[in-house]
Amino acid sequence: MSQATAARAPRHPEVDNRIFAAALAILRSRGPLAVSVESVAAASGVAKTTIYRRYENRDSLLTAAITSATTTIDYPSGLSAQDSLRWVLRHARDTIEHVVGRGTVAAVIMNEDPQFTQLLLGMIRATSRPLREDLRERAGAGEIKSDVDVELAISILLGVVVAELIRGRPTDDDWVDSVLALLWPAFAA
Repeated sequence: MSQATAARAPRHPEVDNRIFAAALAILRSRGPLAVSVESVAAASGVAKTTIYRRYENRDSLLTAAITSATTTIDYPSGLSAQDSLRWVLRHARDTIEHVVGRGTVAAVIMNEDPQFTQLLLGMIRATSRPLREDLRERAGAGEIKSDVDVELAISILLGVVVAELIRGRPTDDDWVDSVLALLWPAFAA
């Protein structure tokens, strides 16, 4: 958003929250191409002119909505290595289900909106940073194999959640435990 736009639009957090909630709901259900100023205005009850005063275009609106959902992860401390991986699987599942949605996953796989794909991949890199650091520390401390390929491990942990959601299979806590039982030998020191 430009400085001029920010200066013109008085901010009311409840209006931004309605805009973001509508944009994220559309994103989750129909994917990024369905998010437009018009669709968000209709879903949120906020006038298009109000949205345009805040966001220059659809891309800036979508970026702001995704950014609003991207919070700093409070990565829990004191977990065992296995419980840490379990937490990551659950967090990935919950993020896909409640933040980005299956429609977005499909759109990213198809790369329907390359700019959005890059935005989402940046969010994933940023939010998975604490896990990368945790895995590297655990490998250095001998809690997991010292030669674990951390980037590949992240891809596997996130990828297995995406794969199951695409297949339409449940990713409940029993599923998380079965995935962990399968993958743990690759991590165990």
